[in-house]
Amino acid sequence: MPADVALRRVAALLAVLAVAALPGCSHDAGRSAAQDPTTSAAPPPTTSVTLPPDPLLALVPTPSEVPAGLVPVVAGSGPRDLAAVAGFSGDPAAAAAALRAHGFAGAYVAQYAEPTAAGASGRVLSVVVSRFGTLKGAADDLAGDVAAGGGPGTTPDVGQAASLRTQPLPGAARGRLTTLRFRVGTRTFLLALGAPAADEDTVVRLGRLLAARATPA
Repeated sequence: MPADVALRRVAALLAVLAVAALPGCSHDAGRSAAQDPTTSAAPPPTTSVTLPPDPLLALVPTPSEVPAGLVPVVAGSGPRDLAAVAGFSGDPAAAAAALRAHGFAGAYVAQYAEPTAAGASGRVLSVVVSRFGTLKGAADDLAGDVAAGGGPGTTPDVGQAASLRTQPLPGAARGRLTTLRFRVGTRTFLLALGAPAADEDTVVRLGRLLAARATPA
């Protein structure tokens, strides 16, 4: 497989992962992921550019903190407003209404991918931190996302409330999608890792790293 085609496949799979895992997308993840990832024109990952600046950037992992081999996908990373986050849902109007009701005040998406090459597994990582106006709003939004994602799963000691789940990677013939959702103060976090096999230890380690530097607010 040519290198550019392989990289586009990884970038497309990363986009599918984000759609499957972002708030409000659980009911439509299978439909979105059914698209052939080779048809996407998403740009390949790059190691030469840092993630876009934003106050929430400090609450996502840096390139040096993610598992070895993953590189930033700059085109899929950066600050996101309410309309952008709601747009990931199969029902953007309903998602926007829920986010607005919960006091959504901004989000940041950081996406990483492992370029497909000899010996590489094609892992993809999507991290989303969202900020809300009140503690209740953040707690209610997390609860809604956990319920929409299939229930609480396991509850690791990460942040002030957390849910960890592993399931088949949507739209892929093989692979596992591990998601960790948690809250620290008025901020909610989502970490989603797509890989050939489940890797809950890595996701929980990253979650604890981010929770430790997220000052409750």
